[in-house]
Amino acid sequence: MKLINQLTDEYVMGQLSQFGPDTLTDKELLYCIVRIFCSQKVAQKSTISYFDENHDFSRITQLTRLDWELLFNNQNKALKMLAIEELLKRNQQSTKYILGQICSSKKVGEYLIPKLKFYQQEVLYVLYLDTKNQIIHEKELFKGTLNQATVHPREIFKFAVQYSAARIIVAHNHPSGILTPSENDQQMTQRLAECGEILGIELLDHLVIGQKDYYSFREHHVI
Repeated sequence: MKLINQLTDEYVMGQLSQFGPDTLTDKELLYCIVRIFCSQKVAQKSTISYFDENHDFSRITQLTRLDWELLFNNQNKALKMLAIEELLKRNQQSTKYILGQICSSKKVGEYLIPKLKFYQQEVLYVLYLDTKNQIIHEKELFKGTLNQATVHPREIFKFAVQYSAARIIVAHNHPSGILTPSENDQQMTQRLAECGEILGIELLDHLVIGQKDYYSFREHHVI
């Protein structure tokens, strides 16, 4: 097990130079990034403080300006970390995934887990597909506690019509990590499927996204 006192320039840069970045621990990686604009002492303190409250990087893109200011006691350094956060978020969301001729719920789930797993509240995400099941647009539509009162089919299908989509895939995350669909999830799925049938825009699947896995309504023959 690597020790806290190994968070030094000599040790971390030695590991990086000799073995490459993929061999660094999460602590060493964060130290290496923070060290770019902080002294060794501040980088050590900030890294240790972060991992005292978090086991991994799963929450790092959710940290606010105030969180970083408390770690650094410095506004400018906090702003730099916010810029790095934004870079990470955009990188996660930038790659368009082509589903191909046959839509696989497994591939969609694997594609959406990195996009949705970091959110601390429920988010509804929609993939709009053409007749070849290729993504033509993707959109985050609702955030908060998702139920029939907050999720309006008209908003989802309004964009489907706008993008000339033939099918849609709906997904939302469960911050708790529990993938079992709630009664609200089931009712929402049925409602969207019925609206899609009327409009001629098929609801291909509804996925519940967790930290490392997903639940597919289609795989469980609910749709």
